Amino acid sequence: MKSKRDFRIQPFIFWSDRVERRLKQVLWFLVVLLLLCQTALQFPSIRSWLSETDQWEGIPFERQSP
Repeated sequence: MKSKRDFRIQPFIFWSDRVERRLKQVLWFLVVLLLLCQTALQFPSIRSWLSETDQWEGIPFERQSP
């Protein structure tokens, strides 16, 4: 015969398994999204659309040879 404690723990185990599964799904989604965004930033046309930082960089410094 199961004790009262077993009946109280069972819903928590069910709930925690569902939460863990959902967290894993969210984590995988975020990893895939990160990889897609980092890949998209490798293309200049997409990078200029996603980020304005390149426009603020200015003129590169070139050292003169003696």
